[in-house]
Amino acid sequence: MTMRRNYGVIAVAAGIIWLLIQAQSSDGRSYADGASIITYFWPTLFILPLGIFFHVAYLYKRSKPAAGLLIPGGILLVTGLTCQAGMLFDAWATVWPGFLLAVAFGLFEFYLFGYRGFWLLLPVFVLGGAAVIFFALLSITAIAPFNGLQGLTASLIVLGGLMVLLQRSSGDEDDYRKY
Repeated sequence: MTMRRNYGVIAVAAGIIWLLIQAQSSDGRSYADGASIITYFWPTLFILPLGIFFHVAYLYKRSKPAAGLLIPGGILLVTGLTCQAGMLFDAWATVWPGFLLAVAFGLFEFYLFGYRGFWLLLPVFVLGGAAVIFFALLSITAIAPFNGLQGLTASLIVLGGLMVLLQRSSGDEDDYRKY
């Protein structure tokens, strides 16, 4: 079974190399030459393997103290994926919240597989929530231009104000009679 697994790893590596040789960037340059491979795939070559190494080291030991390896492992894994997306799609202005998400992911892995301290969830939710909000804002501004978004926001504020003004409650009439 282990020999079969080794052949599988070799086949996957050969397939990835073959795909890299055949692939081209958006401007027509090939990824196949050595300089382009390092230029475009440095996160996959250098950062992701470190993140995977920390995860494998944790899986080898599987104890609560060893769960501390998941913090740098999770951070490096998500950082590597963020950097790879930034390099391949030239989307650095859009993917930067992934760095906040990386820290949240590493800490959340530590929470799940290590010590379940309640206070550990505070930075996870703050950083993860900020990353989700920034990703959402960047996605909205990519879909709708900012000028159109300002008009929509102003319209929603006017509609909300009109709803507050036109809404009648029984407590309002009593307040007017006191004065």
